[in-house]
Amino acid sequence: MSKEITADYSQQFLLPPSIEDWVPPDHPVRFIRLFVESLSVSELGFKERKSEEGRPNYSNELLLKIWLYGYFTKIRSSRELERSCRSEMPLIWLSGMNYPDHNTLWRFFRNNRLCIKNVFKQTVKLAVRNDMIGFALQAVDGTKVMADVSKRRSLHRADINRLILSLDESLEEVLSGIERREELESGLPEYNLPLELQDKEKLKELIKNGLDEFTTEDKVRLRSSLNTCLEQFDSEETNHLSLTDKESRLMKGGSNKTSEFSYNAQSIVDNKDQLVVGAKVSQSTTDNHHLTEMIDESKENTGRLPEETVADAGYFSGEELHESEGKGHSVLVNLSSNVGKSQFKKSDRFFKDKFKYDKPNDQYECPLGKVLIYERTKCRKDRHYSIRLYRCKSFRECPCRDECSKDKNGRMIERSPFEDVVKKQRDRQKDSRNKKLLSKRKVIVEPVFGWIKHNLGFRRWSYRGLVSVNAQWSMICASVNLRKLYKKWLADGLTLNIS
Repeated sequence: MSKEITADYSQQFLLPPSIEDWVPPDHPVRFIRLFVESLSVSELGFKERKSEEGRPNYSNELLLKIWLYGYFTKIRSSRELERSCRSEMPLIWLSGMNYPDHNTLWRFFRNNRLCIKNVFKQTVKLAVRNDMIGFALQAVDGTKVMADVSKRRSLHRADINRLILSLDESLEEVLSGIERREELESGLPEYNLPLELQDKEKLKELIKNGLDEFTTEDKVRLRSSLNTCLEQFDSEETNHLSLTDKESRLMKGGSNKTSEFSYNAQSIVDNKDQLVVGAKVSQSTTDNHHLTEMIDESKENTGRLPEETVADAGYFSGEELHESEGKGHSVLVNLSSNVGKSQFKKSDRFFKDKFKYDKPNDQYECPLGKVLIYERTKCRKDRHYSIRLYRCKSFRECPCRDECSKDKNGRMIERSPFEDVVKKQRDRQKDSRNKKLLSKRKVIVEPVFGWIKHNLGFRRWSYRGLVSVNAQWSMICASVNLRKLYKKWLADGLTLNIS
């Protein structure tokens, strides 16, 4: 049996070893270094930090390399990056045996949040230059990512209103005093709830058990605080607010569809190599107003429009289809399951799309030849346009009235200003080629989200506030693109020249 090999801790090197030899030539850390060195970080807007006495002045280029490699290898914590710069050979090599502390790394991210978006754009430009963007078909989609908050520290308009109702019942005799106090305290900071109420469970317990233990003055102070909260709900245009991250919103997401405070992360992905060509985060709980802006984002980053963009039913909106058509975007959006259907339906033959619109006479004709005439126009607060309503007046004599609608006043049809563009979209989707393009959507964009959430383990934001999570999403999407570009670089098929 050959002699076992053990570590010889007394061994001395005649010549000092080179860390260059300890990083393989095909290691991704070498590609990250080459990528960052091909950029002009000052032109991307990164702020030059002024050196403080006694504090190392690390360059933006060095700190950007460390952050990008960290995200490439699933290290997203500044403290973990600090440890890795001392213990992980690739980062020791990349940093040139410099060891920035976590505060330095965190300040770099905080001070350059808006510039990180430009780094993501450079990955897209590099992909375009190396013919990795096909422009034939792109898919847009969104995913909810949980905010860095606890649901316990949250406010809900319904809870606040119930508590105010209880307060008003016990404070009828001092309402005038409350109004005077509100005027004096109108400049109080937002979310000015007493500390004992800044917890969801405690607030609900108070609503349930009453306010008997509170003095009149405590009740007056609480009433003023609750009014301030209601004003904040109005200004933020929401019914749910987190005390920890006021810009996050309560959204349904995940496989179990539970509601969590989250942000809506949007991406548009090209079909050829599944590179992300557009990335953005919003507070919107739905996707249906992001279609056009994401196509515009792709055009800004790549320099040209794709031949076709596909999206799921969550992006369906007549208003968005109209805007996209006006800008020359060719889009295919899965029609909502309710489009063209009556909520009282019993038969497919009486779906809305079976009714013909007579434009000269401004009326509809049903499949049986009966006429639906204009009745009125209605406006809704959540829409920036009016909807015209058409009603059947001869429904009492109709033999199919129960099959068509259960409305006791007769079948009614709504017509928006975007009805024509919706019809055009419906007609386009009857084409077999377009159906095939729509079916490709989920195999283009959804694997990217799967990679981000499962492989990279990214299911919760590390930062708070819309600007910060936008920067983190740009870094995440940049790391996804860098992985694709790295594979191309390994095959000697990548030109690292972005300009």
